[in-house]
Amino acid sequence: MAAAAQAETQGGVAQAQAATEAFTHFSAKTAAFWAKELTDGGKEWYGKAENWWVNNSPATIDGVLGGYGKVDPEDVKQSARFWEEVQKMRLAAGVPVGRGRCLDGGAGIGRVSRNLLSHIFDTVDLVEGNRRLLEAAPEFMDERRSHLGELICETLQDVVPAEGLYDCIWVQWVVIYLTDADFVRFLRRCVRGLRPGGMIVIKENVLETSDLKDLVKDEDDSSVTRSQPLMKHIFQQAGLELVLERSQENWGSDMLPVWMYALKPLKEQSQ
Repeated sequence: MAAAAQAETQGGVAQAQAATEAFTHFSAKTAAFWAKELTDGGKEWYGKAENWWVNNSPATIDGVLGGYGKVDPEDVKQSARFWEEVQKMRLAAGVPVGRGRCLDGGAGIGRVSRNLLSHIFDTVDLVEGNRRLLEAAPEFMDERRSHLGELICETLQDVVPAEGLYDCIWVQWVVIYLTDADFVRFLRRCVRGLRPGGMIVIKENVLETSDLKDLVKDEDDSSVTRSQPLMKHIFQQAGLELVLERSQENWGSDMLPVWMYALKPLKEQSQ
């Protein structure tokens, strides 16, 4: 009887874990889109994006911003303002965000790390799938190099952040390359990588609110721009609660809207 009860308990745990790892598409349209795109298991989808960055991205600010290097100062300025607002909110809630260690997801040459994150956190680890860009980061960090931590050459669909290590995981202008399911899985792994009180920040292009599509594909680099509702569906699927959202202001009319999302685990660890 004891063995049977143990087996039943283990089965219940396995079912609970399976439910946690389950993924539900946002809509019939998104399900059909990904079924069509991923007939080979995602090799072409990710391969095309990887090749695009190999062939089209010099290891410069202008290169990693796709020719829009001029937006860097305003991007950094508003990201800093957003993070200050997040910190104040979390402090008022009695859950201050630590300043010890941050992970810069899709870091490229370390633009966000040098210009923003190294001014907030003691140490910043960089994860980037393009080795050429990542290897340029130490020199690019320049006077902020003392804040540079580990250089991790992994794609976001594969990287597993060290458990319980990070006060913040900042991911900017890169989740457009993930499938919806891999986006959710990545965020779930990020949750496990957070310290108590830790936060995840996603800063990304989104569709205009007037656009009725769930997502739009860029054929050149195998990326997708998602709608606000789809983004929030993905956050919910990953077990995250939206703490704060803000749009990037002073942005060119010829550019896609950019939104910043501060997220915390639904089941937040105690300090």
